[in-house]
Amino acid sequence: IIFYILTIFILLFIWSNSMDDPVTSYSKSDKVLKFVSKILTHVLGNDHYITLFYISHVRKIAHFTEYMVLGCVMTAGMKIADKTKIQHFYNSLSFSVIAAVIDEYIQIYSGRGSSIKDVIIDFSGYLTGTMLTVIIICIIIIVKMMKKDDRQY
Repeated sequence: IIFYILTIFILLFIWSNSMDDPVTSYSKSDKVLKFVSKILTHVLGNDHYITLFYISHVRKIAHFTEYMVLGCVMTAGMKIADKTKIQHFYNSLSFSVIAAVIDEYIQIYSGRGSSIKDVIIDFSGYLTGTMLTVIIICIIIIVKMMKKDDRQY
């Protein structure tokens, strides 16, 4: 239940950001940009390719990150709920595309327009979150199996 509630909150967060008018949206992006840029320039320098990439793609990175978190939460929730059949993952991926399309649809009415490119970025973020979570779950399972094997000897 916790993961379902988290999923709802994440979707509400994503979609509420999509409801922002262009001025508010760019203002939020600018605040994040300034904060993260300070850290990146301090650690990597002004001319580092990661710093430059982040500065020029902050809004796309935000899309990717929001959906990556959603993918992590939904995949962890599926594992805990023992919904790990391949069909559950297909349903989950389909859900992410629908959520991304709704996200872009909302932006049409907020005066910001929509982009198929953003749907692809959102889906890529979701897929990345899903894969990271699956990898972490596999590592946990392997470590548990190794500990169990150690106890047998």
